[in-house]
Amino acid sequence: MNDILSIIGYIGVVICFILKHSETFAKLNKMQKIGVLMSYITTTIIAGICIYYGGALLIERFQNEFLIFIIPFAVVIITLGLAIVTLNRILQKITKGIFSKIT
Repeated sequence: MNDILSIIGYIGVVICFILKHSETFAKLNKMQKIGVLMSYITTTIIAGICIYYGGALLIERFQNEFLIFIIPFAVVIITLGLAIVTLNRILQKITKGIFSKIT
């Protein structure tokens, strides 16, 4: 059941993003739209894998409860930061500067 809710949430976020940036999407050609969509999907999947497996690998090495509490937050912040920077660079190249930076 949690998987279904996660998928529905992901689809909802994508729809909200498309509606928010509909004017920008209108300026893009078909291949650019496909490239933007694929880059979002790929970045989201890679970030999710890094957070899930990377956090689990780091947590299992420590026994200190404080570190076990802090490590997941650090992994999420670092992974999302890297994902945003990477996605901004990819979108700038795909859309040739039409797409604004994601914050």
